[in-house]
Amino acid sequence: MLTGSSQAIEGSRGPTGWLHRHRFRIVLWIAVVEGLVVWVTHGLHIATILVLGVIAFACLMLYRYTTERTQSSFLRQLVWLLAASQLGATILVAAGYILIGALIVLLVIFALVALGLLLLDHR
Repeated sequence: MLTGSSQAIEGSRGPTGWLHRHRFRIVLWIAVVEGLVVWVTHGLHIATILVLGVIAFACLMLYRYTTERTQSSFLRQLVWLLAASQLGATILVAAGYILIGALIVLLVIFALVALGLLLLDHR
């Protein structure tokens, strides 16, 4: 039954079919825009990641509730987009947080190596 309904969505015209055909592109753009907003507002903190994670979890629960309670494929597509974009934003911001930490560690290591080379050269 699931394959029949997914084929009906893919082949359908109108907003539901368009959302289904372009959903990965839409999710990617929403996640990138949210990640840029976090970066521009200097919100790259663990608290931001936790808040995004809670929002993503709530969106997943809303998606689960919607798929069980409604027959509207358009509403299902919208809630799927919401949940997937929030998960994507959470992953993007968490990866940025990890990369910033890794860059700081590398910077400290390079500074220590440079200091060691300077001290060795001074002898």
